[in-house]
Amino acid sequence: MNLRFAATLGRRILRGRDGTARYLRGAIMGIAVSLVPLVVVMEVSTGMIQGITARLLEVGTYHLQIPVSPTTSTARLAELSASIGGVADVVAAVPEKQGTGMIVSASGAAGVSIRCVPPDVFARDAGFKAYFTIRSGTADLSRDDSVLLSAALAATLAVAAGDSVNILTTWDEAMSGPPRLTPVRVVGIYETGYQELDATLAYASLGLAQHIFSARASRAIIGVKVKDPFANLAVIEQRVAAAAGGEVRVASWRDIEFSRLASFRTTKALLLFIMALIVAVAAVNVSSAIVMILFERRHELGILKSIGVDQSSLAASYLLSGLVTGAAGTAAGLGLGLLVAVNINGVIAGITGAVNGSLRLLSLARSAIIPGSAPFGSFTLFNSAYYLSSIPIKIDVLEIVVAGAATILLSAVASFIPAARAARIRPMDILKKV
Repeated sequence: MNLRFAATLGRRILRGRDGTARYLRGAIMGIAVSLVPLVVVMEVSTGMIQGITARLLEVGTYHLQIPVSPTTSTARLAELSASIGGVADVVAAVPEKQGTGMIVSASGAAGVSIRCVPPDVFARDAGFKAYFTIRSGTADLSRDDSVLLSAALAATLAVAAGDSVNILTTWDEAMSGPPRLTPVRVVGIYETGYQELDATLAYASLGLAQHIFSARASRAIIGVKVKDPFANLAVIEQRVAAAAGGEVRVASWRDIEFSRLASFRTTKALLLFIMALIVAVAAVNVSSAIVMILFERRHELGILKSIGVDQSSLAASYLLSGLVTGAAGTAAGLGLGLLVAVNINGVIAGITGAVNGSLRLLSLARSAIIPGSAPFGSFTLFNSAYYLSSIPIKIDVLEIVVAGAATILLSAVASFIPAARAARIRPMDILKKV
């Protein structure tokens, strides 16, 4: 095979002075357009999964959990936390009592999960503090009658920082007696950025737990944070168990959130599979472009074969054309896709604003034609009530490289198949059809 000749012929095909380059330009555009949604879905889903996972780990489940008896005293919980906090690679150990109840205000009521934590939880747990934003009031839980409500709960109950509410809980050990009503004060309104965590979660002082929860209606844990939660935690689990007395069960975040994280991964895989099919179809269009170029250059192809140009050189020239086409489309698609992905929050806001503006204009026009007609409803492209308040973006270089390499490879294979077939045709068969 004459590589120099193949490269020269390939460049001539790409230039397309006789107009055949329009087929390759169409293939480049098709690949670029198909890659944009793939890159956006890939990076947005990665960012959202990592953002949700980080909040689950730091604010929700901790990295490790050690269940203890609900009857354990506050002093004993503090002693266990101090012992576990001294284990190598452990950065925080937080005692916590949890239970369910109802928060009642003058304007409504809402069922909640109440987490009773030490007043110095922010000083103990830097990860918790990083994702816990106080919107109004303070995070001071030094008084036993203090409670922190999420912004979502505060809106439901129509309360603000400084207002008084009541916590309604089941107190009787047999869980058949009257509930206990405990007055508390809302000291602060918070957000974590993950609406599912915020929707039904309130925080109170650890000292309040003994007043609102009976042993049967609550659970107690030691929440543990480690240096690297994504490493193999088996050794740390053994150390923590030993520090807690040996006969305890230590659960890692992977066990606690297994179903939720598996659902995220499955959803992402299905979305990427659908987007990858679109890219594959676009890459195969390179084959159609090569076929059209071969058809329009059949006279040239017949002459080249009749003067002795070998099959491999001809096939290589068209393979080079398809490879460059695939690379150009891939570069354009990845670049545009990354540009959209990085600015996805602005893109979503822009689309939502444009659609809602159009709907308002249509509502005005309809009301002028049909007086008294109801306006069109608002349009929401991304509902933060089910996800994060904003989409965090995490660029995974490996995913981008794999997607680009696969697209270029598909383009090369798609272009080689018709080129190899045409290179095997005899010169006379070609020239008779010219």
